[in-house]
Amino acid sequence: MALFQNKFIIILLLALFSCTSYPLILIAKSQQPASSGNQSPQDGSSRGRPSQRGGAGSRGNCPSIEVPLTALIPEKKVGLVVEENPTFWVFVPYQLNDDVSSGEFVLQDEANNDIYRTFFTLPKIPGIVSFNLPSSVPLEVNKTYQWYFKLYCTQQQFDPVFVRGLVHRIALTSDLARQLKTATTVGDRIQLYTQNGIWYSALTELAKLRLAEPKNATLYNEWANLLQNVDLENLAQKPLVGEVKIKQ
Repeated sequence: MALFQNKFIIILLLALFSCTSYPLILIAKSQQPASSGNQSPQDGSSRGRPSQRGGAGSRGNCPSIEVPLTALIPEKKVGLVVEENPTFWVFVPYQLNDDVSSGEFVLQDEANNDIYRTFFTLPKIPGIVSFNLPSSVPLEVNKTYQWYFKLYCTQQQFDPVFVRGLVHRIALTSDLARQLKTATTVGDRIQLYTQNGIWYSALTELAKLRLAEPKNATLYNEWANLLQNVDLENLAQKPLVGEVKIKQ
């Protein structure tokens, strides 16, 4: 009888303990910080796909502008390239130093891992700038990369205004290589690139020719037509002001 009473008391105590501790467990869980999961870093990197060609991010510290920071890329599809070290083009509406303290370029692989990250300074006046990927960072054929062009309008390195693009490197087919080699005009080469979706190569080749001959009306018309193909005709008259400079 005593043994039965002892067992009954033990069971009763265990039941009381479980009832009183359960709310404490709930309280403890509610006080734990939420899981970070895949939260994005404050600087705007690794926010995933698709591309974002119009300036995104905090603008509270940046001057008011009519045309936002804009990547010269197709809006709804991946731009192709044949070069292993492509050039990226971005319209920057801000003045150097007065408006922007620094800029940053980031290149990531398909898993959003950084391959290359560097800071740069802008040309002195607003306009379309270029960023040349260095020879030490070649793109592999048949792989897609994500790139960021970020501007900081304060000395604090967070909440930038940024654009994000995708680039996929392909190998030229023998037929296309032959056609490009035998093309007699710049327009023919640009048309071959654009017909095959090779956006970055077409844009860079034409932009470099325009930088060399800024008053060439034929090149300007080709430029305007190319931008119109991706609904960026509003940038056709924006000046090409040169490449950004990597901070050493």
